[in-house]
Amino acid sequence: MPKTKLDGLPVIETDESEEITIAIKADDLRKGDVNEAIATALRLQRGIDDARVSKREVLIRRGDQWFRYGAPKRVS
Repeated sequence: MPKTKLDGLPVIETDESEEITIAIKADDLRKGDVNEAIATALRLQRGIDDARVSKREVLIRRGDQWFRYGAPKRVS
């Protein structure tokens, strides 16, 4: 069962059709951890305060709420 809170903040499920597109620098990918490279690229986007990426999901914090997205195909 997915968490409903993370770091004491609510986690909101997003619609499966909602997508986010980001660019990841090749140098970041060469450092090893693809999930961390994706999270770092997300954190650089305007309006995103924090991001966590795993094989199953992407969690993005905006203000005092986390939003859960399905994992990108590249991470799966």
